[in-house]
Parts: sequence; structure tokens; C-alpha cells
Amino acid sequence: MSRFGKRMLSVGVLMLLGVLLGMQLAGNGFQQHKPAESVPAMATSEPAPAEPAPSEVKKQPFVPVQTPSQVLGADQHKAPVDVLADKTAGLLQNLSNSGIKWVVSLFGGVDE
Repeated sequence: MSRFGKRMLSVGVLMLLGVLLGMQLAGNGFQQHKPAESVPAMATSEPAPAEPAPSEVKKQPFVPVQTPSQVLGADQHKAPVDVLADKTAGLLQNLSNSGIKWVVSLFGGVDE
């Protein structure tokens, strides 16, 4: 194998590793998992405040907080391995379809 061929092979392998790393990072959503802080049940010895009268309570609509991936409809219940496998399968399918179209376009002029 020539020197140029070896360099092209190494560049291709590095690009593939970069794509896989990027897909892994994008699949994780750059989330940091922090352990929940425990709050003791008997944290204070103060008596519970008196409840306000119903006329004093202002009801505000409840708006759930969502992450961008939840807004975009990403399924949060899948394992990261499954998400990575799905993305890799989609990428390979797109590449194979593009490759088939390219080969067909090369031989498209032969019919004439």
C-alpha cells in the first residue's frame, strides 16, 4: 500500500471515530448526573405556619419544565446503547442509499 493510501486510511478511521464520538455525545445530551441531596424529615423544629385563607391564595397555572430533548420528542426511556445503535443504523442506511444512487448514476449513461 502506498504512503498516500495509508494516510487516507488513517484519516478515514479518525473521521469515523470522530463521528461515533459526536453521536455518543449528542445522544447523551451533555447531561451531568448529580446525586440528589437528601433532606432530613425533621429538618426544623419550627411549628408549621398557619394556612392562608382560600381567598388569599393566588392560583398560578402549573407549567412543567422540559429539557430541549423532551420538547423535540426524544424518547428518554431508551438505553444509550439503543439510541447509539439506532443512529448508527440510520447513518449506515443513508450511506448505502447514497452509494447505490451514485453507482446507478455512473451507469445511467450506458443505456443511451
